[in-house]
Amino acid sequence: MSRWIGLAFLAAGAVNILGMLVISRGFTNDVLAIADPHVFSTFGQAMIVVWGMAYISVAQSWRMVPWLCFVFFIEKMFYVGVWFMWWGSSADQFASILEQDRLTAFFIAGYGVNDLAFGLLFLFAGVLARRYSVSAE
Repeated sequence: MSRWIGLAFLAAGAVNILGMLVISRGFTNDVLAIADPHVFSTFGQAMIVVWGMAYISVAQSWRMVPWLCFVFFIEKMFYVGVWFMWWGSSADQFASILEQDRLTAFFIAGYGVNDLAFGLLFLFAGVLARRYSVSAE
């Protein structure tokens, strides 16, 4: 079971890094930055890439860092919360975003679901890693 969790950490990192670089067109996608400037400013986009690097960095050692897995879970839940808030306050912008850039619209429509899925993975990994560390003591 633990092998697929390490692979899932790699997938989470790849989604953050490659996904953000593609969606942001190398940090030049104004539609994305305008749609949610608090989360997807150029700085915010770069930090999403950095989080991806963090996930990849522990893909082989996640069992040794249960609390970091929980930090990753919390980080993802912040993004899920922001996604819900965006839909609550800015859903009327979606048609315009879709008209301007379908790829950006697709991303905005689904990034919260993606972050929820990876967040639950990190929670599960943290629980397993915590059990592993307790049993190893």
